[in-house]
Amino acid sequence: MELPPDIVLVFDRDEDLLVFESFVHATNWIEAIDVDEGEYTAAYSPDGGVLALTAPEGPEGSIVLARTNIVNLGDLEQRVARYWLRHQAGQPPRDPLQSARFLIERDNKPRRSWMGRLTGLLRRDTAQGGGN
Repeated sequence: MELPPDIVLVFDRDEDLLVFESFVHATNWIEAIDVDEGEYTAAYSPDGGVLALTAPEGPEGSIVLARTNIVNLGDLEQRVARYWLRHQAGQPPRDPLQSARFLIERDNKPRRSWMGRLTGLLRRDTAQGGGN
């Protein structure tokens, strides 16, 4: 899978990692109130470019995500390593780009709804003669 060029990696207070396919995806999903309250501790591009995440209009406004002239690949790699230790126990740790790919692919997998799962169970039960 080829990754989009404007991937955004965002870390929250719990050291969880959120990956967005673009600045637009990130700004559409992240809420200003959370930015205003300091929920997100860091934002990066996969190459370690530091991104500024702000809520200039306050908690009810929109958010702004902007590139800075700062690169801190070391901090990004440390945060990604902590994410894998804390949130992906048992999985081999991955670098920032591999982590972005992993999370995007995971989040884009089609998921069956509860109704789809129930229908599948009922079909299987009926096919095995359990309907009567």
